[in-house]
Amino acid sequence: TWLGESPAYSWGRIYGGLVIAQALWAATRSVRPEHAVHSLHAYFILGGDPAEPVRYEVDRVRNGRSFSTRRVVARQSAGAILTLGCSFQRAEEGPETQSFAFPDDVPRPEGVPSDWDAGIDRRDVKLPKSPPRAFTWARYPVPLGEDPRLQACALAYLSDLNPMGA
Repeated sequence: TWLGESPAYSWGRIYGGLVIAQALWAATRSVRPEHAVHSLHAYFILGGDPAEPVRYEVDRVRNGRSFSTRRVVARQSAGAILTLGCSFQRAEEGPETQSFAFPDDVPRPEGVPSDWDAGIDRRDVKLPKSPPRAFTWARYPVPLGEDPRLQACALAYLSDLNPMGA
């Protein structure tokens, strides 16, 4: 069990990306360091109250040689506010692939207006409505370091930042 806190956001609830990131961090702390995040699925249940700490209950579903699986329930006094299922994998030999090339028509972040949102320098790229798509540049205000577990949690934090207008 882990406890997490939240700053007071202007919208009156805990930012969902923070709850996802803290839940993932709690799960990460329960697996061997050589197991990196493989996948995660998060489900919001209730809005969180930033005035109350969040209790992250980690269930060690499976500990294998190659994979570990965790289920996390984030709770406050009103009940569960989020459930997170995630798996971790030990690094293995295999081909590295990438199926997406960065589009040529997306401007660099320096050319996009900045907006601070949930503590992040966020830059939404304005694109034509067709084909439907959305791009957002985001930057943390401080360096995060090289810990891949923290990098994964930082990406999880950003996962709730981009409302999909596409």
